[in-house]
Amino acid sequence: MKVFLRSTILALFFLANAIYAADSKSNRKDNVVSFGVKGGVGWPAITSPIFIAIPGEKWSVGLDYGSKTFTTDGEMSESSSTGIKSSGTLNITDTGLFARYFYGNSFNSILAINSMNSEMTVTATNATTGGSAKGSLSTSAIRFTAGIGNHWTMDWGFEIGIDWLTASTLLSSSSSATVTESSGTIDVADSEKTIKELGEGINTFSAIPGVFIFSIGFSF
Repeated sequence: MKVFLRSTILALFFLANAIYAADSKSNRKDNVVSFGVKGGVGWPAITSPIFIAIPGEKWSVGLDYGSKTFTTDGEMSESSSTGIKSSGTLNITDTGLFARYFYGNSFNSILAINSMNSEMTVTATNATTGGSAKGSLSTSAIRFTAGIGNHWTMDWGFEIGIDWLTASTLLSSSSSATVTESSGTIDVADSEKTIKELGEGINTFSAIPGVFIFSIGFSF
């Protein structure tokens, strides 16, 4: 355990020295393409996007794409007035265009526009009556993001970066729900409303602030 800890500390020490010694500004200017993956606290932690960019001395521009499939048990979409819960498997895709402006060697601001879409087959259940309804949910949202961070490019092409803080706002969003079948005692209109509210919640969640969004990649 002590050997592992010492090795980890030593590796981090050499990595930190390499990062701060790197002439990232010149390396960005000399390279023609970069690619990698992002992760962290916020929406990127959900979709784990990959990115490809054209680096530059002052500006870097690129595209990113992420996707995620997950299951909701209905707790986040229960209606307080009707007691109806919506559960199912959600498929999310997120595509964006971003630009970074570098003020010096590594410190930069990011501006981004992203399009998020999701599709879901939903089962709405009324716990009181035991009735259920099946339907579909479709959502879409366009969001604008701005943030600040540091990104370094090593002489041998390795890239590492962190966006310390990002803030997003929805420029547009939509959520549509359709009930295709029902059984037992359940209000179809209330079911559609509950399903639609789940979609609205997903759109809102996609614009939560992000912190410590890490990226690693390679540039050449």
